[in-house]
Amino acid sequence: MTQAQAQRASREEISLTFKRFILEESSEFASEPMADLYRVSLLGQMLDRHDALLGQGLSEEGAIARVLSEFRDIPARMREEGFTPAGETASSRWPQMTEDEVAQYVRESSTVLHRRSLGTALCSACCFPMMIGAAFTELWNTDVGAFLGMAGMFGMIGMGVYLLTTTRKPKGRDRVKKGQFSLSARVRKKLRELRDAIDEKASRRRGKGIAMLVTCVLPIFFGAMLDEMWAADFWAILGLAGVFGMIGAGVYELVMASGEKKSIRELLQEPEE
Repeated sequence: MTQAQAQRASREEISLTFKRFILEESSEFASEPMADLYRVSLLGQMLDRHDALLGQGLSEEGAIARVLSEFRDIPARMREEGFTPAGETASSRWPQMTEDEVAQYVRESSTVLHRRSLGTALCSACCFPMMIGAAFTELWNTDVGAFLGMAGMFGMIGMGVYLLTTTRKPKGRDRVKKGQFSLSARVRKKLRELRDAIDEKASRRRGKGIAMLVTCVLPIFFGAMLDEMWAADFWAILGLAGVFGMIGAGVYELVMASGEKKSIRELLQEPEE
């Protein structure tokens, strides 16, 4: 036998050792296409790790032992990927939600959150049009702007209340809230990936919202500066309108950030943070 053939035989023997290990450690999970695909992925990871350890100077036996030790948590890894052991049938008594149903629920939940966030923001910034009207009253020396501003204020309150009170729950909300559903491993994995992507987006929204609320007084200073330059109260009042505008925008971002992950956590049946 040549050296190349010996190395190939040794590689096949190592691969077989890892395959047996994976099958033994994951024996409680059913042999389904997605689970088998994940087992193949694990084999590739183990072989790569084995080669890396050999490159670090470990012996063949030492590298194999180290890899087997590092991958003792295969059942935990498979649970994390959304695979359910064959013996666990608690959730299977509930009908399984399809991928389209899950996508529709997440989409409708996002719409509900947007309407509620917008309604809250409109109520929070309701003084914005009143300040705009007051500014133009000062500029034009007439009360028309003030009356229009008051009308705008009540209009914003009305729109905000309308959005908050007419928003309907997503279809299937009661079913999801009570946990009367099950998900396939494939859908669970996609939801986890979506959750991770939304985590980053929610963090940016939260930071933006907090920044807007903390710095909401900046328009007042800019207005006061322009007021000093042109000796007109128009700019100072306009700066006050900017304060309420920033408050509304900040409130919208914070409410959106606090609820974006809620629907996904409900589907994954994870506790809220």
